Amino acid sequence: MPTHPETDDQPPLLPSWRAWYWLVLGALTAEIGFFVYLTRLFA
Repeated sequence: MPTHPETDDQPPLLPSWRAWYWLVLGALTAEIGFFVYLTRLFA
């Protein structure tokens, strides 16, 4: 499969890296929000 610069304007690593970045960021935000909710619930 030949790779052409005009067709491969985005490397396959960049979208997956952004996807993993937003997935980890969303998971951390959800975890922090969940623990804040638990501490307020049992406080």
